[in-house]
Amino acid sequence: MVKLIQKMIVIISLLALILISGCAEQEVAPVSPENVLITAFPVIVKEFNEQDIFLKLANNATQAIDSVQVSDFTPMIVIGTNSLNVAGKQQIAESSILSAKITAPAFDTDVNDSAVTVSYLSGTDENGLQITNTKSVPVEVTILPDVKLQFLGFVKDMDSLRTSASETWELKAGDNATITFSVKNHGQSTIPGGLLTVVADVDNKLIADHASMNITESMARSGTSYTKGFNISVKEDAPNGETDVYVRLMYGEHIVDEQTLVLKVKL
Repeated sequence: MVKLIQKMIVIISLLALILISGCAEQEVAPVSPENVLITAFPVIVKEFNEQDIFLKLANNATQAIDSVQVSDFTPMIVIGTNSLNVAGKQQIAESSILSAKITAPAFDTDVNDSAVTVSYLSGTDENGLQITNTKSVPVEVTILPDVKLQFLGFVKDMDSLRTSASETWELKAGDNATITFSVKNHGQSTIPGGLLTVVADVDNKLIADHASMNITESMARSGTSYTKGFNISVKEDAPNGETDVYVRLMYGEHIVDEQTLVLKVKL
């Protein structure tokens, strides 16, 4: 009888050890966010436009991470993301590219605290279920106004700005080439005056240099600037031939619209 009781105690102890061991195996610590290495590239997008973004991601832990995806991007709206399973590193942490599609907010949105958040599954809880973890990194974001050049081209002179414009113009060395244009706001936000500049950059600098003009009018939704114009002075010793003239609508250092005209010089 004593031996039977001893055997039962041994069996019960073994079962208890097995159960304890099983519970211990179910709980696995997740990969720390510090080991999820994310490189976020600058994002430049027009207001309310959709755009793909890309992140470079590496797993610096030996344990794999699953279902890696973009879960949030302040101040953008995430409308789609791919999903990656990233193996643990062997000797070095291999990089993967994670992509998502976002929609930009209004042009005047504060972007000082922009950050992208990545979620991933790693480790298990007491029930053996995978744990959702997140990591956020800052991102440099620029939201551009949705504006375009319109009625752009060459005209006879500054008194002819409202006449029909031509994409090609022929003149003699030493003459002035007059460009006319206006700007239209295709976005939803009001654009304050003084933020936009039109720059005409002559490709062949032996023919002429660049010229520019600031847009001083504010433009609400569907609003336009005044019809404006400026001269490009063709050099006295300009060679015979033609050159492209790149007319760019600039917001700071960013090109928000660009069109090309052709300037011809005849002897």
